Amino acid sequence: MRGSRYLLLFVVFLGLGLLAACGEDDSGGGARTPVTRKGGKTPTEKAPLPEHRLEMEWWRRKVPISLFLTGGEMGMLRPCGCDTPPMGGLERAAIVLDMLQERQRKADGVVAAMSLGSSAKATGEEQEEAKAAYLRAAQDAMGYAAVLLGSTDVRVNAMTQPQGDTGAAVPHPPINVRLAPVNPAVDSLPLVDLNLRTLKVRALSVVEPDEADALQSGFFADAAMSISRALEGLQPRPDTLWVIAIRLQYASTLQTLKGSLKRLGGGIIIDVSGKSGLGEIKVDDRRVAADTEPLVVRLDRFGKAVGVLDVTPAEDGASWSVNYRRIALVPQWEKYDRKLARDVRALEALYRTSVRQRGYLKRLIHHADDGASYVGSSKCAECHGAIYRDWRKSVHAGALDTLEKIDYHWDPECVRCHTDGWERGQGTDWIVTETGFRDPDTTPYLGGVGCEGCHGPGSTHVADPYNKSLFDKGGPNVTKPGLDVCMRCHDEENSHRFQARYKDVLPLVNHEGVPLDRRTVVPPEKRQGK
Repeated sequence: MRGSRYLLLFVVFLGLGLLAACGEDDSGGGARTPVTRKGGKTPTEKAPLPEHRLEMEWWRRKVPISLFLTGGEMGMLRPCGCDTPPMGGLERAAIVLDMLQERQRKADGVVAAMSLGSSAKATGEEQEEAKAAYLRAAQDAMGYAAVLLGSTDVRVNAMTQPQGDTGAAVPHPPINVRLAPVNPAVDSLPLVDLNLRTLKVRALSVVEPDEADALQSGFFADAAMSISRALEGLQPRPDTLWVIAIRLQYASTLQTLKGSLKRLGGGIIIDVSGKSGLGEIKVDDRRVAADTEPLVVRLDRFGKAVGVLDVTPAEDGASWSVNYRRIALVPQWEKYDRKLARDVRALEALYRTSVRQRGYLKRLIHHADDGASYVGSSKCAECHGAIYRDWRKSVHAGALDTLEKIDYHWDPECVRCHTDGWERGQGTDWIVTETGFRDPDTTPYLGGVGCEGCHGPGSTHVADPYNKSLFDKGGPNVTKPGLDVCMRCHDEENSHRFQARYKDVLPLVNHEGVPLDRRTVVPPEKRQGK
């Protein structure tokens, strides 16, 4: 039975009983509930942008062969973020695949699902292994025909474990690196050959030169080579459609790929990063062959979309008519309750349960506070009562509640942006301070994004409220936090297009409705000199 192999392995990996997989997940496993301003305005979900609207005429076309493509998730396996609509998620991807399979059955066609890599984030966090196991179990349940690995994937053990001989059970490493002997995928072939009726497909992944070098210097790979050299050793196959996946960073790399691919045969290059802007998101009836320029298409960042390649082989056996659509995983897909989605939802329920039972949140190392410590928003209310009451109506105040509704309030990856006490260092590194949020039971007073989430830890200000130097540059507190403070959480990964909407959403949280003379009212016993 499809998916049974990985379901069993996933359950064993998480150390849970099989009964947990059989219960229906009431929460739905995704961030479906819109964030509401308590007692106030509810942000209205905007209609999908024009590029996100599915073209029904295209969808209903009869084509013999379709390739369903995912990749570039970088650990984002569920819809996440405060912008509307929140996009992405394995469950929505499963719905699209299920409907695509139905379309192909009606047209007497076939469909093959492929993961193109860069699915893991490779942060080194312990939780990532469980997430990778969940992802691969979902891919197996969805019947993936091939799973390619990117540079981040080969750093995560659960992503590289071979569990069988075909399909999602076999992870295929990038062709331009030789994995270290300790890597479970060291003996896996970098090439995947699929025979879909009259269509022959050869798929592989490559990584940018600097990523290949980083794998070698990090002891994940024994050797790295240039992309052109790696592809030189392959024999041309003009009767085969070549599919090459890469997380593109440089236009020069794309030119190298195009030159190498033209020697091998007709092909398609797919950018899984979604950020380079070098590939197309919509292609109609493009001829692909050895004598044509390789087709370049792209997915979206952080798994916010899937790709569908419709392929019609020509009679000459060496050219193909290709159509491509990048399909955004918007909330509207969830109105279709499909079997594959329910299977994925059950696996996600297992994952969520494992996160709590394994205590990833409780086991985090808490770092010493840098001077000021966190005290909770209720302390601020003693002098800033009107502002506190305004905050209580905001989306920030209910940030932890939104996680509890979907059973993610014990997940460190989510909690860090929904509570106080987390700080972000260089890049994507996060730390939690000694006095920061620990868990919903121990430190509920730090739940939600409170005063200290925007203005900094408040202990020194509470102890010395008249000391204005605390708000000087470099001090623990800030009077009017700017975009840089918001972007610690509202980055491109978690809040789609937040920068463009910053000025529109700022009035929801900057207390502009509180009269100036009510913003600070110091009780008599706290006034200076008392």
